[in-house]
Amino acid sequence: MNNTSIDTSEDNYKEILSYVKDFFTTRKFIFLCLLVALILALIKTSSTPNTYTSKVTFIVQGSSNPKSSGGIGGIVSLLNGGGGSSSNAPSDMPTFLYPQIINSLNFQRQLCETPLKLRGVDSAVTYKNYVLEFEKPSITATISKYTIGLPSLLFKSSTRNATTPKQIDTLVYVSNVEKKIFHSLQEKISLEIKDEDGTLEIITTFPNEPIAAAQLTQSVKKILQDEIIRYRIAKAKEKYEFIDKQYEDKKILFNESQVSLARYNDRNLFNATNSSLIRKQQLQDESLLLYTIFSDLEQQRLAQSIKIQEDTPTFTVINPAVVPTAPDSKNTMKTIIIFLMVGFMVSVFRYIYIVTKKYLKNLWSEV
Repeated sequence: MNNTSIDTSEDNYKEILSYVKDFFTTRKFIFLCLLVALILALIKTSSTPNTYTSKVTFIVQGSSNPKSSGGIGGIVSLLNGGGGSSSNAPSDMPTFLYPQIINSLNFQRQLCETPLKLRGVDSAVTYKNYVLEFEKPSITATISKYTIGLPSLLFKSSTRNATTPKQIDTLVYVSNVEKKIFHSLQEKISLEIKDEDGTLEIITTFPNEPIAAAQLTQSVKKILQDEIIRYRIAKAKEKYEFIDKQYEDKKILFNESQVSLARYNDRNLFNATNSSLIRKQQLQDESLLLYTIFSDLEQQRLAQSIKIQEDTPTFTVINPAVVPTAPDSKNTMKTIIIFLMVGFMVSVFRYIYIVTKKYLKNLWSEV
C-alpha cells in the first residue's frame, strides 16, 4: 500500500516537472513574442503622427424666465397689451441634443467648408480639400483596412460599378466622398457637457497642424452657436414673419384707402349732397378701420422684434481656442506595455495549447 502511494507521488512530481520543463522549452518562443511585440509597439509609436489639441470652453446664456415683467420682457408685455407673461416663451434646447447637432448632416456640410492654414501651403484650403488631397491614413489604419476591413473592401469594389439610383429632388443623398469626410471630422471633434457648471467644451485633435486645430475648433463653436440661436428664436421668428406679412398687406390697403379718400374729396370739393357725404363717411370709416388694424399690427411687429432679441442667447467664452505650441503626448510607455502584455499572453496561450495537447495524447494512449 505504501509503495503504491509513493509511486503515485513520484508520478505526480514527474508530471509537474514535465510541465515546468515544457514551459522552459518554450522560453525562446516567449522571448520571440515579446521581441515582436516590442518591435510592433515601436513601429506604431514612430508611425503615429504628432497630434495637436485645441479646446474652447463657453457658457450658453439667455433669458430663462419668460414670465418676468422687467426689462425687455416688460416692454414686450406692454406692447402686447398684457400685464403678465408672454405667450410665446422661448424653447430651451436640451444639452443632450448638442452632440447630435454636431453630428448632423447640415452641420458637418458647413464644417467641411472651414478654411484651414496648413504648413507648407501658401493659401488656405477647406477641410474638404484637406481630407481629399492632404490627409494620409496612418499605418495602423492601413493595416486594419486590408486585414479586418478586407471583406467590406471587396464588397464595396464588387458593388462600385452598380447602377446609381435615380435621384429624387425631395430626398437627401450623401456621397461616399462626403461619408469619408464626415468620418474624418468625427474622429477629430468631441464635445463635453459639464452639467455641474453648465459649460460646454469643444475639443479638436488635428495631426501635424496646430493652427488648423485652433481654426477647426473656432469653426465648430461658431456653427454650434448659430444653430443654438436658430433653435431658440425659431418660434418667435416664425410669428414675427407672419405678423410682418400681415403688416405689409394692411399697410398697402391703408395707403390705398387714404388715396381713395383724398381723390374723392378732390372730386367732390363743392358737392354737399347727402349721398356724397354718406360716401365720404364710408371712406373715412374704412380708412380709420384699416389704420386701427395697421397700428395694432405695427405694435405687434415691434413687440415681436424685441421678443426675438430677448430670446436670442448670448455666449460667454471662458477659455478661447488657442493654437497649441506643443504636440500631445503619444504615451509611448503605455503602448509598449500593452503590446508586451499581448505578446506574453500569446506565448502563455501557446504553452496551454501544448500542455493540453500532450495531456490529451497521453490520455488517449492509456485508453
